[in-house]
Amino acid sequence: MFFEAKVGEDGVERSEVVDGQQRLTALQTYYDGKFSLVSSDDAPYLSPNSVHYAGKAYDQLPLAYKQAFKRYRLTIIRLRNLGDMRLEVFRRINQGGTPLSGQDIRLAYFGDKSPSVAFIRLVGIHDRTAVASSRFIESAKLKYDLDLPWTDQMAFDTWRDWWAEKELARGQTPSEMFLWTLVGIQADKTTTLLQNKGAVESIGARYSGIIAEVLDTYCAQLRYQDMHPDEPPLLFSLQQIRDSVFPLFESSVDYFLRLAGVSVSLGKHRLIANVIAALYRTGANPKTLAPEKADKIVAFIRSPRDIAKTLSLNYPTSKGRWLGDKGYSAQFEAAFNVVQRIVSG
Repeated sequence: MFFEAKVGEDGVERSEVVDGQQRLTALQTYYDGKFSLVSSDDAPYLSPNSVHYAGKAYDQLPLAYKQAFKRYRLTIIRLRNLGDMRLEVFRRINQGGTPLSGQDIRLAYFGDKSPSVAFIRLVGIHDRTAVASSRFIESAKLKYDLDLPWTDQMAFDTWRDWWAEKELARGQTPSEMFLWTLVGIQADKTTTLLQNKGAVESIGARYSGIIAEVLDTYCAQLRYQDMHPDEPPLLFSLQQIRDSVFPLFESSVDYFLRLAGVSVSLGKHRLIANVIAALYRTGANPKTLAPEKADKIVAFIRSPRDIAKTLSLNYPTSKGRWLGDKGYSAQFEAAFNVVQRIVSG
């Protein structure tokens, strides 16, 4: 079953896929002869007729199977006048079966036509051998000429070991950590965008104050920038994300997780992202910090409020919102103040 939305613009009506983009792409790619079905050794085909198609590309199918493929009827539900409810509809469709995380849905919904969002997903990969990961690595290379960005093997090993076989690693949480870093660096610009309701709606997002919609809007803006390269970007460009932000993320993950020990809770992933965002804003490199300063930052990761107090600063506990004294934007600023104090002290 596929869902599409009717969109009218300048008197012209067109259809946009709301759900099913990856499946439609897979069908088209197979028809174009760009891959073969897996062999019977790799998949438990139930039908004895699988001998006719197992392991074969479209051009290798018997004529009857080619005709059946082309004549197969797809169920398409057309939706009208969705407006800013498109993402909500997408969420509800995709939560009807196996529950998907917010980041799963975010990457799928805003990842189409966006190499920047695809790069965020690549950063989150911690097991190259996983089927879904290897497929996405191949897809990102073919579609956007993007490679897995982890080039420091020691850093990647640290990243892999931290997430390996952990429940929280499911649902694209590792990629959300990198997205969180980006949002933290550009918290002010993110707030500027969120306060412009018309701009948020124009990029296909919505914002009512909750943090999930902040992450949605950030990805929506990245996609918009990728699709409109001639317009001045509000947020980071793909080149800046890849060449400026990620190298610091990679070195920080390697340094601080090894210094703190990979036993540090995965529940600290957002706090660590806050620290990396603060380091970026201060222009500091973790590997050039004096040992006592690096130790103080690790202590802050372990006990943020206690260390903040020793510096006569406050680190608020977030209440799941973006704005306000206890919002995440305030928490980002507090992390920056702490890290800046440690680095400059």
